[in-house]
Amino acid sequence: MNENYVLLLDIYGELLPKSQQTALDLRYNSDLSLGEIAEEMGGISRQSVNDFLKKGKIRLSELESKLGSAARYREISQELDKISSELDGVSLNSENFQRAERVKTSVTKIRRALNG
Repeated sequence: MNENYVLLLDIYGELLPKSQQTALDLRYNSDLSLGEIAEEMGGISRQSVNDFLKKGKIRLSELESKLGSAARYREISQELDKISSELDGVSLNSENFQRAERVKTSVTKIRRALNG
């Protein structure tokens, strides 16, 4: 579940209020506790941090439900994995080697664009 919020935060984080974005980033990307996050955010209460996290997770889920960017990302990523696996499993003669290398290069470029 945490991996899901990391991806959602990467995709939609800029759409959240700064307090929610910061709390979620510290929780899921830095793995800080509520107390540590509270300190990092200027000494606010742990309850405030908890509220920021709860509201932020709800908002991220709503955005994903409406926009579906993370689902599309996962689907494209899985298809790229299949393509890479198929290319690795094929024995190539010299004629097809260059073609396969171009496909691998394209897969790499698509992955970079997705992770952008």
